[in-house]
Amino acid sequence: YTMSRVIRFYRVLRRNPKKSIVLSAILAGGVNYGIDKYEEKQMMRAFCEKAMVYGECSKPLGEPERHITVLLNPAAKDGKGKVQFERYCAPLLHLAGIKVATVRTENEGQARDLMEIMENTNAVVVAGGDGTLGEVLTGLLRRADHSEAARKLPLGILPLGNTNTSTAAIWGFRGNPEPRHLAEATMAIVEDIRRPLDVMEITPLQSVEEGESPSKPVYAASMLEWGAYRDAVDRKDVYWYWSFLKKYMTYVFSSYKDITWDCAAEVEYSVPCSGCSRCRVNIDQENTQRNSAAETPRRWWMAYIPKAKPVVGRKSDEEKIDYSSIINEECGVMHKTTFNNICDVTVSTRNTPQSLDVPSYALSLKTGPANIGTLEFIKEGWSREWDKVKSYASEINIGEIILRPSEKKTEKGTDQELNIDSETFEVRPMKIKARPSAVTIFAPADPPFTAHSG
Repeated sequence: YTMSRVIRFYRVLRRNPKKSIVLSAILAGGVNYGIDKYEEKQMMRAFCEKAMVYGECSKPLGEPERHITVLLNPAAKDGKGKVQFERYCAPLLHLAGIKVATVRTENEGQARDLMEIMENTNAVVVAGGDGTLGEVLTGLLRRADHSEAARKLPLGILPLGNTNTSTAAIWGFRGNPEPRHLAEATMAIVEDIRRPLDVMEITPLQSVEEGESPSKPVYAASMLEWGAYRDAVDRKDVYWYWSFLKKYMTYVFSSYKDITWDCAAEVEYSVPCSGCSRCRVNIDQENTQRNSAAETPRRWWMAYIPKAKPVVGRKSDEEKIDYSSIINEECGVMHKTTFNNICDVTVSTRNTPQSLDVPSYALSLKTGPANIGTLEFIKEGWSREWDKVKSYASEINIGEIILRPSEKKTEKGTDQELNIDSETFEVRPMKIKARPSAVTIFAPADPPFTAHSG
């Protein structure tokens, strides 16, 4: 009887080949989905058991609970970031016995404003993408007591945004982060694994002719992008009707549009310096003055309160180096050049997948080819989307750079735009410099997923 049913089923499949193919594809997809979900469940079980060990550890008498503040961008990844945080990250933090306060940002700039006044927490966790991380860095490093605040407030970074450039370099994955990446980033917070993070400081230059007031600096972890490729990527949502092909078709349709084909600018830059009597002493004096100005006056009763323990995790070798005895004649010497007919300019820290070999005290200046043709533009754009690797005509390491764009307006009269950590800003004269080891983050020293492609 069983054999006859199998034979009848086989005959039905032969009489309906098209339906059989469709059903087979659906069945195969369902099986793969079930396998992935099972492996994901087993993975999360292992991580939960590991986090529970920390939660069950007995603490010394009088030691306070560990408290962290999570700045969650609920709009990250079109709302999917919030779901991923609650599924892969929050359970591990709670099982580890950490007191978690979650703040959902409601508007742009709120994370920056919160970091300017953040106190009474052991760490801050950034649950979002490049934009949220940039706001947190800007708010933290704009503070008058930024050096002390950066020591007291280490940052956890959970890659929950549409773009996670710096996090991809820190953890070594390509493409979109997987649940394992989110769990590993959370466990770095639980296990208190720390390392310094280099950032760059972008300061808009005041225009005397236009009577502009001095602007505050913006801080970024990964890169500044200016040019035609940046403009093409910014337009891709316009071609939503091309579905998954929109990221490729945007280069085709943008090849004859009014985008930034010429990043014309006057440029001044200096060579990198690892530290000498000219630059390092000035930085130390500036930090001392800022921290002294922001120091809270002490009261008589404060003598009976234990002092806060310093945060461990930064390199202490720099404190032993006597920079006053190091002479570097090239330090701070500015070299002049110009950009003409160049369609792509990028300034990045080493927190990008293609700049991992850049020293912590330097930035990477990359420029595209001059007078690029339509076919070359489309080919390079498609290569960037397919291989996630960008090619440039020139690349040098610099200490700092001053960009003075020749044109701030497009042919239509609108402001030219550039990206700083995937956030849009108007093109203005600016000074960019490296800030090595500016903050402390929860992450291993070496990327654990170097060979993994997500």
